[in-house]
Formats: sequence, C-alpha cells, structure tokens
Amino acid sequence: MPQEENQPNAQLSPALRARLQKCYEFGNQKMQAGEYDYANEMFSQCYAQAPGNLIYLQSFVANLRMKYGNNKKGASFAKLKGGTARSQLKIAEARSKFEDVLKSGAELLKLNPWDSAVFFSMGKASVALGYDDTGLALLKHAIDSDPNNIEINRYAAKELAQRELFDDAIACCQRILNAKSSDYEASNQMKDLLLQKTMQHMERKKTAAEKEAEEHAANNLTEEDVFEKKLAKTPDDRDLWLDYIQFFNMKGNRRKEEDTIRRALKQFPDDKSLQLRYDDVRRERARGELSRIEEQLKSNPTDALKQKFLEAKKAFDEATLSLIQRKLAANPNSSSVRFEFGQFLMGHGKFREAIGELQKAQQDDSIKGACFLAIAQCFEKIKQYKLALSHYEKAISAFGANLDSEQGKSALYSCALLAAGLRDYKKAEGLLEKLAAIDFSYKNVAPLLDKIAEKLNNSGGNH
Repeated sequence: MPQEENQPNAQLSPALRARLQKCYEFGNQKMQAGEYDYANEMFSQCYAQAPGNLIYLQSFVANLRMKYGNNKKGASFAKLKGGTARSQLKIAEARSKFEDVLKSGAELLKLNPWDSAVFFSMGKASVALGYDDTGLALLKHAIDSDPNNIEINRYAAKELAQRELFDDAIACCQRILNAKSSDYEASNQMKDLLLQKTMQHMERKKTAAEKEAEEHAANNLTEEDVFEKKLAKTPDDRDLWLDYIQFFNMKGNRRKEEDTIRRALKQFPDDKSLQLRYDDVRRERARGELSRIEEQLKSNPTDALKQKFLEAKKAFDEATLSLIQRKLAANPNSSSVRFEFGQFLMGHGKFREAIGELQKAQQDDSIKGACFLAIAQCFEKIKQYKLALSHYEKAISAFGANLDSEQGKSALYSCALLAAGLRDYKKAEGLLEKLAAIDFSYKNVAPLLDKIAEKLNNSGGNH
C-alpha cells in the first residue's frame, strides 16, 4: 500500500483511503495492460483526492507518459486544446487558490505530461499547501523538462536549501550558471550552499567523532591508529581518505600527507581531485626543500650545496610543471591556469611559448592587466620592441584605476623606459609624470624625468 503522507492523507477518512487504494491498485493493473485512458481515470481520482501522496502523483505522470509513447510533447495541439485550463490555472495562481492550480494543472498534464511551466506552477502550489514530497517531485519534473530554465532552478534551489537538501540545491545553481555564467545571485548562492553543506557534514562528523573519541580513549589509540583501523574496514571510503590526508595537512606533515594521497590513489586511480592534490603536495614539499637548501647555501656556499640547490630547483620545477599540466587537463579553458603556465614559461626563458599561453588568458578581465604586462615583458625579451610598447600601453589601460598597484606602477615605469629607448621622449615623459603623481619615490623616477627633459630640450621638444 502507498505510504500515507502527513498531509493531506492523514485527514482522509479510513473509508476514503481504502477506496483510493483500490483505485490505485486497479489503475496499476490497467496501466500494465496498456489501457492507459482507463488507468488515467483511476490515478486522476487518487491524485485529486490526495495531492500530497507522492506515489499517486508519480503513477499519474508515468501512466500519461506511457500513453504518449514517451514522445516528450504529449498530444497534438496540446497548447491549443488546453487553452481554457491554462487560463484557469493562471487566474488561480494569481489569486493564490492553490487547490485550483493543482486541479487545472492536472488537466493540462493529461494533454502534455512534459509541460515544464505546468509542473512549475503545480510545484509552487504544492509547496504552499505544505505538500513537500509532491511539491519537490513536481519541481524535479519541471527541471527535467526544461533543465536550463533559470527561474525554475532558482526557485527549486531555494526550496531545496530550506530543507537542507544541499546537493540538489547546488545542482540547481550549477544549471543556472551553465545557462548564464555571469549570474551573480546563483554564484553567491552556490558558495553559501557549499558552506552550509560543509557545516552540516562537519556537525554530523563532530557528533560521531565525540562518540568515537570516548570509545578510543580507553584503548589508548592514537589518531593515526584510529584512521588506519577505519580504513582497514572500509578502504573504499573516499571521505575517510580525505579526512586522513587533511589530518596530516593540519599537522604540517607533508611527507605523510603525500604518502597518504599516494595510497588513496591506489583505491581511486581516476580521481582527478586527488591527482591534483598529490601534485600540489609534491610541489609544496619540493618548495620547502628548495628553501631549506637555499638558506644553507647563503651561509655556506660550497660546491656540494650548489649542486644540491640545482637538483632541488629542478625537482621543484618538475613538480610545478606537473601540477600546471594536471590543472590544464582538468580545466583547459581556465584563464588563471593559462596565466600561471605563461609565468612559468617566462621564468624559464621560453618567452615565445609564454606569449601564446598568456594570450589565451588575456580575455579574463580580472587578470587582463597582468596578462598584458607579462606579454609586453616577453616581447621586450625577444626584441619585439614595438609590440612590447603597445602591450605595455594595453596593460596601463587595463589597470585603469589600479595603476597605484605594484603591477600598475611597473607597467608605467617599463613602458616609459622602453619609449625612451625608442626615442619617443615625449611619451616617456608623460608616462613618468603620471607615475610620479602616483609615487614620486618609485625607483629612479625623479632623475629619469630630468634626463628625459634634457633629451627633449636638446631635440627641441620634437621627440
């Protein structure tokens, strides 16, 4: 027998519940026999009398879809045929007569059981009436019928979040962002939902951990012992592996963190996030080793330490490149990763290759200025001075109100130096004056201005 809902089935008399149950069972028999119209009469009665019963709703919709051979559009001229019912639905919705919305909606679904607008209206009405199970099911049908509909997904995300169904709510936000990547509201809501989900997860874990701590204290088990004991029982528990990895991360034990990620990858060899984290930890370990040897070299510059430094630098570079390549494989269109790769190539003297990567990143407004500045520096290194100058100017324009930042001042200064080198002293003077107005103490701005002024005087102010 279908599970009874708290509302409204609990308000039905025993006799009515028994009658609806018979209708439901008879409807099932007719649906299985392919007598969909007859089955629809039965399921319609069930849903009309108990609109909060999820099984009645799902059977009502499933039978109609089978009737239309899952054609995704329902009856021919469904919109035309359902004109009166659609008008009644809109009037009922405007007047907040939610029972009438469900009644008109059910009639419209008989013509097209994939009508997302009808499902949406019925879903909102059911939620307003307190029929959570059927309300959320109707919203899911609406999304399935029109997955990129921003209004439906936004409403569903809100309702799902209120019921702490965070994964489903996050999926709604993701669909909105897929349809409109610049949707500020959905982006902020997703961040909030991810935080709430994490807090919920942590609260549940905290409660479980407190109970476990009491049990383990008596056995003198260390935290590592506890993790190992759990993993021995459930080696395929990804969340447990992540907690174990984070345990070593919090303790600052990068070696054990790396070893644990390597062990986890044996269980989940295709896990991209674990692969990224493994490369990230490898790089951090290599960075730490490089810094340690560099400090030793400063106080004791022996040939042996110089060789160790070169080896550590090579290991760090390899780890960094591996991480960047892994990031690009996971997200080849990431502007920030392309920019990171471009800077890496610049640092290794591969200026032409760096320009290509930086140009792929320059469309991102958040790093546009930094990209143009780096491209200009690369062009200058390969002696393409006119291209370098134009990109310094693009960088200055992109920094705009942020010219007082270190990168902004660097763009002004470098552009001025190059302009002077190309004997465009007037342009160099203008750039240096702008820099001096921002930061007169920046590098050698003052004496440079004097030199430029002298050049202009000697040339009669024509260059």
